[in-house]
Amino acid sequence: MKYLACDFGGSSVKFALVDDQAVMEKNGKVKAPLESVLQFENTVFDLYEKYKNEIEGIAISMPGYINPENGVLYDSGAYKQMYGKNITKLLERKCPTHIAIENDGKCAALAEAWKGGLSRNKDGAVIILGSGIAGGLIKNGKIHSGRDFAAGELSYMITDSTIHNEMSCAYMSAAMHGITYRICKMKNLDLSVQDSASILTWLDSRIKMPYQKSGELLKPIKADGIQFFKWLDEDDEDAKGVYKKFIEALAVVVHNVQICYAPEKIVIGGGLSLQERIFKDLRDELQKYYDENTFGRQLEAVVEKSSYLDECNLIGATYNFIQRFPVKGE
Repeated sequence: MKYLACDFGGSSVKFALVDDQAVMEKNGKVKAPLESVLQFENTVFDLYEKYKNEIEGIAISMPGYINPENGVLYDSGAYKQMYGKNITKLLERKCPTHIAIENDGKCAALAEAWKGGLSRNKDGAVIILGSGIAGGLIKNGKIHSGRDFAAGELSYMITDSTIHNEMSCAYMSAAMHGITYRICKMKNLDLSVQDSASILTWLDSRIKMPYQKSGELLKPIKADGIQFFKWLDEDDEDAKGVYKKFIEALAVVVHNVQICYAPEKIVIGGGLSLQERIFKDLRDELQKYYDENTFGRQLEAVVEKSSYLDECNLIGATYNFIQRFPVKGE
């Protein structure tokens, strides 16, 4: 049996056909529908029309406070136009099939608990480094949702207590939104040409960080992950400064997750997890805390790369679907 899995991120929607053994095929990517409810509906409908004769249903992963029982996205995340909407009911009008939805961080945790790095652990945590920073907690082998389905919303963890706006939060210090925003301001790059331009321009209207070279024309250069790490490989000073802040903030997130929840293991995935250097630099940064403090071994984090890297949300969304719509007789 196969399912159409869709992972709604801040810049794109990844999709794949995934079977009940977590085998993927026909992977692809389309632009994130951030502008309207109709655009969101049509994005799913177009994929459904293409694959409807091959699938048993649609499995969705997306950011925000989501009730997986009724399909409502209450708040939080990039898809502001969908706040308060019953997403499964909206989509069922155009896509007459079973639809299951869950928060992206929780989908990642489900993937690792099902077939990945947490499959042999009772308690674990998953951190997804993408446009934002998603999190999921596994407690006694199951998802811990918390009050209002908000457990694991690591994007809003404070990593800089000296400021009190969005720049203090992990999604602006330890994820791609923040990396892009900071490097654009340092290199005078136009925010309107970036991935997630609508989110970045909205954030800029609130944060109003000045450009480093005020008065100069903004350059229409896209500062995505590929370009950023290319600058880093070229020893670019701006990129090195932004990356240093990223690693420091990520270490704060990992350490705080460890001391608050004491997971047996913290698994890191998402698009940024494809960069091998992140894991070494993160461990080195954490080691500074362990060397200079007397935390004890019990509070040291065991960090592992995700089994599915940037595809774990697709796997977890599928597992969530299988749990909600079990095959009769199994």
